[in-house]
Amino acid sequence: MRALKFFAVFIITAVVVLGFVLGWNWKSFSVFLENREALSEGNEWIVKTSSLRGLSEFMGENPTYTSVVSVVVNHPDSSIHFNPDQQRVMGTTANIFILAAYAYLFSSEEFSPDTVIIWNDVTRYQLPDVDASIHRGSYRTGTDRGWIADGNISLHNALLLLAETNDLALADYLWWQVDPSIWDLLSDELALESTEMPLPYSGLYLSISPEFQEASVPEIIEKWKAAYHSEWREHVMEQSRLFAEDSAKRDAILQFMNRNRLGNTFQEERDGMILFPKTTAAEITNILYRLINRELVNETVSETLLNYMRWPMERQAGIDRDFLDYGAIYDNRMGLMNGIDFGTSAYTGHTTVQALFLDRLPIGFWFHASGGHMHQDFMQRLIYDPAMIAQMKRVIP
Repeated sequence: MRALKFFAVFIITAVVVLGFVLGWNWKSFSVFLENREALSEGNEWIVKTSSLRGLSEFMGENPTYTSVVSVVVNHPDSSIHFNPDQQRVMGTTANIFILAAYAYLFSSEEFSPDTVIIWNDVTRYQLPDVDASIHRGSYRTGTDRGWIADGNISLHNALLLLAETNDLALADYLWWQVDPSIWDLLSDELALESTEMPLPYSGLYLSISPEFQEASVPEIIEKWKAAYHSEWREHVMEQSRLFAEDSAKRDAILQFMNRNRLGNTFQEERDGMILFPKTTAAEITNILYRLINRELVNETVSETLLNYMRWPMERQAGIDRDFLDYGAIYDNRMGLMNGIDFGTSAYTGHTTVQALFLDRLPIGFWFHASGGHMHQDFMQRLIYDPAMIAQMKRVIP
């Protein structure tokens, strides 16, 4: 009898605890159930990519997902070009153009680096559960460093924070503060052919939401792929503007997203990002090549942009063992792992500029590879490690 009572108490307690845990984390649990099929995508590669060698082999065997360009300045024979002209989704590596726009406006004295920004105005662009933890972390970082005080931050420090954290809300705020004509001017100045200028992330994510577009993700993609690019840009800008400024629209978006996020699956979110601004590894590397030679617009603009990108030299422990100079912008979001960087090897003194774009990745594989930020380590090693360079040259066609 005692054993029966003990067993009954044990079962009841277990059920209560399990119910509490599931109830407390029901949103996460339901997301997992809804996406369980997507989480199995690419499982055959998970075991094989526990190392950077495995990641390089994945790239070589899956060119559909991969573009890599690594150019050694003054030593072109050592360079790597793999799918250099395939258009790829930039993600937050597009922030290089926001940084470049402000560097240009500082040089022409149209903006002052000392301009004060109210942080609450930045937060207004934050969508629920879309990199919200990064925005909170960005605020903590700014506060800990003394950059954010009394709810304010200087424009200069905000740009430093953007380069390091890729805070979507901060990028949106900064995007909206400049005259939209700056993007056409910058595109012409840089002589871009395959690269699309950045757009507000809040508008981009709302534009691929089935709930707010009243259409399925395939229908959204089909519609906007067939439209003029200018129409798509206007649509995205309007979605972002309504979220930030229209109180009724904003309340409806917040209420829905607090319960359902964007209302699409992991696969749909990944697929929808094909509409986000794109570039090619060749063109973005050419921009970095001009940047490292101080020829991006002019020497002042180039030096300002280089300094914003150099955040790893101060923030990544031990990086000065391998690099005399290093700068980067990375991204890591659903089905996408990207990076653009420049670096001078501490061993050879050679300077390399690079672009890595991995987009539309299988969801299960992406969760595995992105968790350890493997692409960041890969890119750094590709600059200073001869074995990594030789391995990459071995696996690409």
